[in-house]
Amino acid sequence: MSQLVVSSLTDVVALSQSSQPPQAIANLLKSFSKRDVGETILASFSATGEDPLSVLDPHLHTLGFLYILSSRLNVPSPQVTAEQVNAFCSTFTPETARLAPERVTLLAKGIIYVTELNRHPELAIPPLSDLISRYPTSPSHLTTLHPIFLRACVRAQLYEQALPLLKNPITDVDRSISDLAYTDNLVYHYLGGVILGSLKLYKESEEFFEIAASSPGQVASAVQLEAYKKLSLIQLLLYGKTKNLPKYANQALTRLLKYSPYQTFIKNYPSTTAALYSILDKDAETFHVDGNVGLMKRVIQHSPRWMIRKLTDTYLTLSLEDISVKIANDVKTATSPQAIEEINALILSMIDNQEIHATISPSTTGQLGATTVTFQDSPPPLYFNPSVLEKILIKAQQESLLLEQANKALGKSKEYLTKAIKDKEHVHYDETEQFAVESMGRGGRGVEWDD
Repeated sequence: MSQLVVSSLTDVVALSQSSQPPQAIANLLKSFSKRDVGETILASFSATGEDPLSVLDPHLHTLGFLYILSSRLNVPSPQVTAEQVNAFCSTFTPETARLAPERVTLLAKGIIYVTELNRHPELAIPPLSDLISRYPTSPSHLTTLHPIFLRACVRAQLYEQALPLLKNPITDVDRSISDLAYTDNLVYHYLGGVILGSLKLYKESEEFFEIAASSPGQVASAVQLEAYKKLSLIQLLLYGKTKNLPKYANQALTRLLKYSPYQTFIKNYPSTTAALYSILDKDAETFHVDGNVGLMKRVIQHSPRWMIRKLTDTYLTLSLEDISVKIANDVKTATSPQAIEEINALILSMIDNQEIHATISPSTTGQLGATTVTFQDSPPPLYFNPSVLEKILIKAQQESLLLEQANKALGKSKEYLTKAIKDKEHVHYDETEQFAVESMGRGGRGVEWDD
């Protein structure tokens, strides 16, 4: 070891336990792993059958433990215990591990691989949670671990486990500690939008999908197109209509959506539930492949509420029977006692939720259908309150500072800002994007947005 030659597993262990500077150890292990048999040796046991991980301490010998563990996790028949994985993720030295960012990424992917191989994807959550909470230099730093962890939460359908990570806005990128690709940002925010939407946190979901869809780039990415589809549906649910993408977004996305089945659905929203289900059924295969059927059903169920809100723009008063007729699937049954009771319950629910401002006056005849609903103007927004306005201004100043810092960081990252490609109308898939899209529904393998 005096000449720092690494040619065997014994040398790897000795180097890991030596007093060499961490950077020197990282360089030697990286060089060794790139040899033809490097990964094979790292994934093996000693000649005596001894497990090198049993003699290395993940805290004291982080790099050696990391190289061996990440290599073993990615072979066809991994020989790794859950205790070894959990011990490393909870006790490794972050500053040392950051000297080998590509191995940290390989480790995380290996954890996913093994847990899915054993058909227990939920077992990936605890170690990955430890890894992602300890490895980044701050909660605001984006790493390759972010999309990998969200994918694990999606596959295991443990969406709540992702909330502590998603609550931290991403403002920093440092490729020296994480081998980030352009698509990592897209995939993270896309999967974040899916998770938040599945938890019915629609405003937060909208924000994540918009970031994914509008992130700078010369080409319309496949993940961005999928994010834009879901963003449009979320906006229908939130506002009863879609909003334009920011001007800096790739305008090819708008054209691609315009000539898709989604445009018909958007154009006819809000409408009767029967009409919307007819549109859904007509292109059901497309919507199913995209993993959007469950979300579209949620949007359809919300349509009567938006139809009623549109009525408030035109009418001052209407009877429950009039409202029922205007939003009914079948006018013939719109005046039935059951239909009137459903409308009455819906109106009361919307008033309680402050979706509309109205008063209900019972009819002198005693008939529920003749009950009058009087619509009122919305009260002034809360931000007219001086104390609330002051809080908003302080928050805006804080976010402005974060934005300025983020702009400076992004200005140094040419790869993030631009991707050289000839055809700007082309929808590009790469391996990272493909796993994100497949995670959420391509080929019927994903998770639907059913309640």
